Amino acid sequence: MKNQDNRMLSDKLKAIPTMTTILLIAALLCAMSCKECPTEPDYNIYLSAEDVFSTSVVLSITLPDSGDVSAFALDRDDSTVATYTCSDDDTLIIDEGLTPNTDYIYRVRFLKDGKTKSESDPVSVHTMDTTSHDISNWEIDTLGISGGIYDLWIVSESNIWAVGQIIADDPDSSFDGSGEEYFNAAHWDGNKWNLMRMERGAPMESIWYFDDNNIWAAGIPIHWDGEKWTYYHLWDMGILDADDGSVEHIWASSPDNVYFVGWKGSIVHYNGSSFKKMESGTTCRLEDVWGIDDNHIWAVGTETNNSRSVILFYNGKEWKTLHDTDNERKCWSNSVWTDSPYLLFLNGGSGRYLFDLMQEKLSKYESAGKWFGYDVYGTASNDIFTSNSGSEILHFNGSTWHLYTEFQNMYGVWGLIKAIKVSENLVVAGGEYYTGIEGLPIVIRGYR
Repeated sequence: MKNQDNRMLSDKLKAIPTMTTILLIAALLCAMSCKECPTEPDYNIYLSAEDVFSTSVVLSITLPDSGDVSAFALDRDDSTVATYTCSDDDTLIIDEGLTPNTDYIYRVRFLKDGKTKSESDPVSVHTMDTTSHDISNWEIDTLGISGGIYDLWIVSESNIWAVGQIIADDPDSSFDGSGEEYFNAAHWDGNKWNLMRMERGAPMESIWYFDDNNIWAAGIPIHWDGEKWTYYHLWDMGILDADDGSVEHIWASSPDNVYFVGWKGSIVHYNGSSFKKMESGTTCRLEDVWGIDDNHIWAVGTETNNSRSVILFYNGKEWKTLHDTDNERKCWSNSVWTDSPYLLFLNGGSGRYLFDLMQEKLSKYESAGKWFGYDVYGTASNDIFTSNSGSEILHFNGSTWHLYTEFQNMYGVWGLIKAIKVSENLVVAGGEYYTGIEGLPIVIRGYR
């Protein structure tokens, strides 16, 4: 019996290496099998709302990092808006045709072979409401006997600046013996307009106000420090060449970050202590510049013969051309405004346009007046005004355009409304009324 037990124990001991080998072989085969049959990839997909307007929303989608062209479906509430294909892991899309002041729920579904592999978390969006077109009262002032108003700045209802060329009567001929006196600015104190001369009487095209002791104007750049106006002759300073022409339009994010644009594609930056010319990549005349921060700045302009129009973008490092008609009469832009990095509102010789920056697509607002456009300005994407020739002042409330017919009733089509600015309760426009002989400088104040 003892010998039999010893033999059984011996057999068990001999079997141990054999079973270990079998287990090792099984593990190896399993590993090899796993390499041949990959695990299910990560199909996570993410959705967020980047910007919301009255009738559209900008959505950001992050797709699985597959390295291939991916397909996904966008769902709004209980229906599929569209199916997209994309080769990038991150993409932006805009969903349009929405109703103002309305709640929507969005989802994105990742598709593989036509089947949903994953779904994003829902994202709730409430579209902006529209603003009112109503103006309770318009007041119109004529400044001087000829000239025009080219730009404005609203500090408050009792502190408004206007610049341009204003020629007034000089009964005693004390100014230059001609019987006329030249001004290039006017200030509204809440009761009346006071004509002003910034050092010299040369016309001023634009103004930028920081505070009462820090004001820039341009034709030739000029600065007010609270005590005196100082001209900066950029040609004499070696900043611009003699044939560059002047820089006439201003945008600034701070007193240490001021941009001037003008003739022949000239762009000059002021850092608070010195000026520097920037390469624009164009020779087109630049008639406006606008930004939302130091890395999102746009400049637009059209040649005086309408042969060319451009839209430029500055990303904080360099200027790039987004749009160049190059003799194609598509969109002539004279002015730009936005509060979003995704959409630009444009006004110009070809009308009012929306520029979708994600797709670089231009869309014309066919119902937004019919005359040559000068200026565009707003408080938000649902509260934008434009000023045009043909005595046109227009308002966009986020969904529809409204033409204020009061000025065509008063001036016919002979009012050139060249500048417009708006605050929460006030709209101020300026330009000239052409009498058939010369223009009369006018300022229009609308209270809402």
